[in-house]
Amino acid sequence: MTNFSNLNTKNLFEKIKNVKPPLWFLGMHIFIFILIFILLDILFGVFLLYEYAILAQQREPDVAINALKFKSEAYQEVLGELQAREQKFGSISEKKYSSPF
Repeated sequence: MTNFSNLNTKNLFEKIKNVKPPLWFLGMHIFIFILIFILLDILFGVFLLYEYAILAQQREPDVAINALKFKSEAYQEVLGELQAREQKFGSISEKKYSSPF
């Protein structure tokens, strides 16, 4: 457990005094900082618009010609498996069970 009575308050107050000048400078010139941040935001937005809207329309899309190949052997194997399942479940529905009630 921390004993708060032994804290060195002198060092704490000196650290707070060292933080004050930059904050006062920011507070005195806040309007200029807000204008700078708004300008940076607008420039960043224009960059994103240009990169993803305008340049994307001007660039040629990369088309992979032989990216997908149809594998008929794998298709026939899957089709055979599905037909086997249908036959298996179809034979179950044809059986007539007596009612247990």
